[in-house]
Amino acid sequence: MVNTRGYTAVPNVEQPTGNSQDVSSTPISDSDMEIPLEPPVYVEEMGVEEPQVSEAFSEKVQRFRICFENNVVVPVKEKVVDPLAQIMSLVSEKFDLCLSKFGNILVMRRVFYLVIMSIVTVLIIASDKLPNGTARGSSGLFSDHELLLQYAKKSIDLSKIERDLEYISSMPHMSGTSGDAAIRHYIRESFEKNGIRLAGEEEFMAYSNYPGNASLHVYPRGNSEGFDIPLNEENFNPMSRNGEFKNTAVIYGNKASLDDMVSLKDEGVLNEDFILLIHYGDYVFQQMMRAQEYGAKAVIFISEPYKDNKNVVQMKSVALPQNGTGDALTPEWEGSIRDPIDVADAECLPKIPSIPISTNEGEKILSTLSDTGVKFSNNLFSGSVNDCLLDLLVETAIRERHPIHDIVGKIEGSEQDGKAIVISAPRNSISFGATYPSFGTVVLLSLTQLYQEMVYKFDWKPLRNIYFISFGGSEFNEAGATELMEKRAEVLKSEIYTIIDVGQVGIWNDNSVLDVQCHPLLADLFQKNGTSRGLDVKVDNIHQFGDWTPYLARGMPVAIISSPGVMNRKLPIGTVEDTFETVKDLLRDKNKGEMLSEMMMYLVEKSLKLIDDPLIPFDVSNYADFLSNTLKGIQKECSDTVNFDEVFSGTALWKSTGLQFDTWKSGWIDLMYGSGTSIEPTIIAINRWSWNYLLSLIGITQCLEEGLPERPFYKNVILGPKLWVEKDEPLRSWTFPEIRDSIAVKDWASVQEQLNTLGTILQNTARHFLENKNLHEINTNNY
Repeated sequence: MVNTRGYTAVPNVEQPTGNSQDVSSTPISDSDMEIPLEPPVYVEEMGVEEPQVSEAFSEKVQRFRICFENNVVVPVKEKVVDPLAQIMSLVSEKFDLCLSKFGNILVMRRVFYLVIMSIVTVLIIASDKLPNGTARGSSGLFSDHELLLQYAKKSIDLSKIERDLEYISSMPHMSGTSGDAAIRHYIRESFEKNGIRLAGEEEFMAYSNYPGNASLHVYPRGNSEGFDIPLNEENFNPMSRNGEFKNTAVIYGNKASLDDMVSLKDEGVLNEDFILLIHYGDYVFQQMMRAQEYGAKAVIFISEPYKDNKNVVQMKSVALPQNGTGDALTPEWEGSIRDPIDVADAECLPKIPSIPISTNEGEKILSTLSDTGVKFSNNLFSGSVNDCLLDLLVETAIRERHPIHDIVGKIEGSEQDGKAIVISAPRNSISFGATYPSFGTVVLLSLTQLYQEMVYKFDWKPLRNIYFISFGGSEFNEAGATELMEKRAEVLKSEIYTIIDVGQVGIWNDNSVLDVQCHPLLADLFQKNGTSRGLDVKVDNIHQFGDWTPYLARGMPVAIISSPGVMNRKLPIGTVEDTFETVKDLLRDKNKGEMLSEMMMYLVEKSLKLIDDPLIPFDVSNYADFLSNTLKGIQKECSDTVNFDEVFSGTALWKSTGLQFDTWKSGWIDLMYGSGTSIEPTIIAINRWSWNYLLSLIGITQCLEEGLPERPFYKNVILGPKLWVEKDEPLRSWTFPEIRDSIAVKDWASVQEQLNTLGTILQNTARHFLENKNLHEINTNNY
């Protein structure tokens, strides 16, 4: 046989156990032998050759070992290790002797070890040198905003936004109702789950009204029986007065603008008692004031159709905020301080009733009017007092003292904890309010979650405090926001330096656009890099009433972040059609979701700069330019007899203040970021805190404590609403309100008086900066 290696197989032969003689003597038969075909081939066993170690190399290794031991190991042992061991032994004996005076040596050793290790651990953690991704600055260092923003971008949870919105908009939640109680509980629970400290749930008593009884019967000319227009709880205006009218003429007045009402009066159609039928305009409260002024007994508002639905009714508040916001019966004071006034004396309430109806219902009344009287631009006629009569009943459920609630959460600051910003949103809705205000509430909850996650993830604290406030009572003339201000006015004025309202952020077909209304000190902050995230940001002067109004009225800088559709209250806002079903498809649209994430990032970025930049990011130079340019525009509208020297002296001082601040800021930036310095010197930090303190006082010090002459609620002489505002001209309508009101009636003596007062205020507040010489004389180059 041939094996697999090509060798001839060798038969297995059992070796005998005896000696060789036994083997040779053993007989072998022919049958026991196998004759090989070839002579046997014997395979030589292969062996592995062991490497031979050089004897010379071995000797060298041996000599090196002996030399190293004699010259290094032995001397170190004799001169270092042994003496140290003796010293440690001696110290240990002495230490044990000391410990024995306090108790058992073994127990005291363990206690001492635990104390030492605890101290070391605290020192290591406090040093912020552990590689744990921390973003919190300490010992003169500042937070890593890029790290925080990157985390926020990854952490925006659109699915949570959808879940929150679905619940919050699942029920009507007017202030003081069971629906509001459920939503308040949900918000408190959200704060607690996210680790937000609940700073308080404030309860205030305020004038409120709710849907009640309403009826409308129409008597066209020549029809003594007429017809009913069925009404229900949707036919309701918050803050409307109650009233009943029989056989009263109806006149169509378009939008009750000044031109509309003058035309009606000139035509002679307003000479008898009448109810005014009008379409909603930009400022409902102004329409109510016009109607009152021209003698209307009541107002009926015609709602616009929503898509193809002409039966929707838009429910808007008819309070009069240009006279002041808050509880109508406790103007300028919190309700618990003194007794409320009589309803008839409440200047924030209209004097006449109102009720909204749908487009279809409005067309039924319009069809009874003749083509006489005034013809308006929409080709509709006013009709005459003889065309149609109405029976109207408006009977809302009035609660002169009813509870409203604000929910306040807080994240503590690490450095200047006496200063804070507020991020706020309104909460209450007459109906479901998915688009507004529920979406704004959801945005507020998402911001609280993002900020608290950054606190936990990065061991981060903002330099100053953040308050998150869900305001109640917004449909009752901003009662919740105003009562909170009135109750804690001094504390808030000393602590709050910016209010950011996110209640008008929404998801819309044009949600790539953001409208920012803000104080001029904040304009540069919100405009800068506004389009870098794919958003078209438009920054303008404040030109809208809202929960921020009482704070602006006291001089606090505010910023209102809005989506255009929400800001303009486009349908279905204010109707029962504003449900989760109308917005859920938008929320689930990928492109809309991306834009919503961009809006959230914009809010985080801007609020983070306000709360955590070492220097409060107010642009004083831009503010000085705003004052100067706006006053130059006013000068052109005034008589030549009016002297502007005082106010221009004030604006010049503010320009000087802005230059000094910019110089100090530039030096501080060079010190901290240009010279390689990693820690802010203490004296520079103290100066920076002082600058922040002065910056936070700019707005509130430019106010009159007694308020404007005719409207004492408004104490801010620079920013605030005229008595009659114009939407298309926010700069004219919302700056230097008392001066502009006096110009409107050409009362030049009053204009001069107001300008002199303004000049004094500007000069005094600018000198407050300039007199702090110790701030400006610090030379940062010395560091």
